[in-house]
Amino acid sequence: MQPSQDQQVYRHVGHVMNDHEDVATLVGPFLQSALAAGEPVVIASPDPLASALAAVLGSDRGVHVVPAEPLEHRPPDALAAIADLIDRDLPGDGRRLHLVTGPGPQDAGSSFLQTEALLNHVLAARPVDHLCLMAAGETADTAAVARATHPWLLTAEGMVPSPDYRAPEELLREVQRAGEPDPLEATEPTLALVDLEDMRVLRRALNRVLAESALSPDAAQDFVLAIDEVTANAAEHGIPPVDVRLWCTPERLLCAITDHGACFDDPLVGYGPAHGDMAVGGMGLWLARRSVDSLTASPADESGDGCTVRLVVNA
Repeated sequence: MQPSQDQQVYRHVGHVMNDHEDVATLVGPFLQSALAAGEPVVIASPDPLASALAAVLGSDRGVHVVPAEPLEHRPPDALAAIADLIDRDLPGDGRRLHLVTGPGPQDAGSSFLQTEALLNHVLAARPVDHLCLMAAGETADTAAVARATHPWLLTAEGMVPSPDYRAPEELLREVQRAGEPDPLEATEPTLALVDLEDMRVLRRALNRVLAESALSPDAAQDFVLAIDEVTANAAEHGIPPVDVRLWCTPERLLCAITDHGACFDDPLVGYGPAHGDMAVGGMGLWLARRSVDSLTASPADESGDGCTVRLVVNA
């Protein structure tokens, strides 16, 4: 069931641009109504679009044009950047913020879809109308992604519900299932540690192998951190034995960490710090997600026993 506008705190609105429309004229009324209500507008779009939007809105002091910084490829980093952008200008008096972002790069893989879907989860409590402007892609069906990841669409008739919107957890589960098992798992691993008991052994082995990999030293250390965090979680919350297998190719690296406990079934977990105090702990998945290109979890075998967490880094 599509929620009403009044039921949503964060309203995620999508629009796929074409070469023949006047985007500023379409978006203008959407933003002018916000200014008329005394609510601020932030435009984080590249020129010449940002200048055209600002010209339509005039010299209203409620309009702020900020640099359109390119978003990081990894969804957790992109999500954090957008949250920081919102929090800098979000009024604290109950008024809504109206944000315009894009268009920006849209990869042909799943990170674009994941980021757009996860915005609905990560920003759910923020009182923001967020208009995402997207360019029609050549390799990906941008319009389909827009409809699936935005509860609302901006059209010539105004803001309308998207008939194809899907909950972020549903989309992420679908993306995760499509990549399991990873084809690399059918080959001989570069490193295999079975029934791991000493984390120091794991770190030494990883550092030795990754020093010969295609990763830079910084990327290798980030990967070691992510593997260490997930393995520690498996040892603490899962059921032994814990097995760690690593595959290295010139294009990508995969680490599969398996224990015999129950598998967590929430694809949204770890996309924000659990609390914000690094000294308390409980932030391992958040740290791991920010250090790799993909982190997924699934039952270790067809019977549903055990849990395998897969970490992937593109070299």
